[in-house]
Amino acid sequence: MRKFLALLSVVLLCGCRSLESQSGKTPSASSTNAANANLPVRDNAVALLNDLLGDEKNVSKILLIKHHSDDLGKLIKEISATTANGAKMLEDFTKGSAVDVKRLDLPPGEAAARSAISKAKKHLLLSSKDAEFEFQLLLTQVEALNYGANLALIAAESETDPARARDFLRLSAELRDLHERVVAMLRERKQ
Repeated sequence: MRKFLALLSVVLLCGCRSLESQSGKTPSASSTNAANANLPVRDNAVALLNDLLGDEKNVSKILLIKHHSDDLGKLIKEISATTANGAKMLEDFTKGSAVDVKRLDLPPGEAAARSAISKAKKHLLLSSKDAEFEFQLLLTQVEALNYGANLALIAAESETDPARARDFLRLSAELRDLHERVVAMLRERKQ
């Protein structure tokens, strides 16, 4: 039972890394070059993105214990697969590099706020069911995917290697697409 609760806690942390969206524009890979490079910003964005993707790749595990619709299940599984691929990309990127993906550099107040948000969301997801559960899960994904798309965009804008910048831009676009699909599903259910 403890193992199950620990796994559930990890899964429910997804989406708790919400920040306000930066700009919605997406630069081309050619506009991301050494002139735009800010490696400390890139390294921090990569660490935060790695942390988020580590949570998000497990989001589909909540479907094992909560009743859900088929369309929600398919979308959540796609989110898990996309974020797992992104996590693998970051793992490959950071192998042999000086980027410390465990160093999030969060101020103490931010870390405390994230912890409080995580606990509140965990309680909300565990105590809700059926349509309310699906609504709350989709809300967590709106936040997480928006944050992830913007982190990947910031990493791309701060990257010196054009190939890696393209990888970050691709990940940003994939996360943005999933974000839009989650928002669309929320709108459908509202009607």
